[in-house]
Amino acid sequence: MSVTPTVSLEGTSLGKYQILTAIGTGNMATVYLAHDPFIDRPVALKVARPDSIGDDADGRLYKQVFFNEAQTAGLLKHPNITAIYDAGVDRDNYYIVMEYVHSGRTLDRYTNIENLLPVEEVTRILYQCAMALDYAHKKGVVHRDIKPRNILLTEDHEAKITDFGVALAPGIAAHSEVEHAGSPLYMAPEQIRREPATSQSDLFALGVIAYEMLTGKHPFHGGNQDVIEHNILHKPSPRLSKWRTDVPEIYQRIIDKALARDCRQRYRSGRDMAGDISLVFDFLKLPVFRLSQQEKYSRVEALHFFKPFPDGELWELINAGEWMRLPTGTEIMREGEADTSFFILINGEVVVRRKEHEIVRLYPGDCFGEMGMLSRKPRTATIVAGSEVTLIKLRDTTVDRMSVNCQLRFQRQFLIALIERLDHATDRIANRAEDA
Repeated sequence: MSVTPTVSLEGTSLGKYQILTAIGTGNMATVYLAHDPFIDRPVALKVARPDSIGDDADGRLYKQVFFNEAQTAGLLKHPNITAIYDAGVDRDNYYIVMEYVHSGRTLDRYTNIENLLPVEEVTRILYQCAMALDYAHKKGVVHRDIKPRNILLTEDHEAKITDFGVALAPGIAAHSEVEHAGSPLYMAPEQIRREPATSQSDLFALGVIAYEMLTGKHPFHGGNQDVIEHNILHKPSPRLSKWRTDVPEIYQRIIDKALARDCRQRYRSGRDMAGDISLVFDFLKLPVFRLSQQEKYSRVEALHFFKPFPDGELWELINAGEWMRLPTGTEIMREGEADTSFFILINGEVVVRRKEHEIVRLYPGDCFGEMGMLSRKPRTATIVAGSEVTLIKLRDTTVDRMSVNCQLRFQRQFLIALIERLDHATDRIANRAEDA
């Protein structure tokens, strides 16, 4: 479909925003790089094409969809969802002001077999998307149009879900014309059957994206839309191993669950899906170490971290955690990576580094990684095994399923660890001041 030429707004202003250059053009809108002089930051300005906003039925519909995006995304504040800053009308130009993702590319290019990302990178992106969808769903927002083109990737390979134009949200009425919105390639079976989309419809679409990013193939490939819809409704997707042999087997279970035709067999939440996706890292990086239950208990019982835990809760976390033995020099955590698991050191020592500088060493009974779990922000340090180490790894999703008392004791131990580290940092600063 051709796009009708329109007058460029480069070099002009809309509201307070100074338009610099066009960075994307579609059938319905043009996106410009602009400058916000009040806050002195670059922004992305999405401007509706004048020929798409009119007084006819189509124009009124698009106007609603256009501002639906601003209203819906404005409800959401999450690092993996594109932020909406403002919206308005200036000289009959309808615009939305969004976070500018520098050199932002969509996932589209990474669903091509010639441009597939490493499995570890795909896993990190999918985890971020699943957690972002979980956040949106808990706010009552269903995206309804999750597809590679609506997920941006920053220079640091951080995912940003965008384009909430057809989303369902509390207090925002859906127009009857877009009641059954979505892109055919990524529609869940219930959407094809013209049934209401739910949060699980978004997770189905993310499952399709996962399949494409791992294989470069669509799981329900067909020669035309009718064939694709028939395949989605009636045929299983080919196994990942048909296309690649280096993808961990656990991914097949994740794909099967995400693409289940029956909603009741699908992931119940984005958090559940993210929990399973996080398991992939273990198969890619960290080998599992097996001990007898009594050996585990003996090692745990003697450590200061576990002193407040009664026997019942000790067994609870012993069974929930993953035990690992790693050789000297193994990188356990990497600065900047997105992961919400944490570790408790059982034997050996680890080195904490930040920007290649050693900060501190940790010893048996110390924990690390808990700040990433609590803040849900990228890792702020790299952790390397300073000797052969034995570790327990726990995920946030695992802790969430523990008893309330056990969770409270974890929180208390995290707080104690934080206080001790602050004391250590204060002492270091004081010693440097004395040396100076």
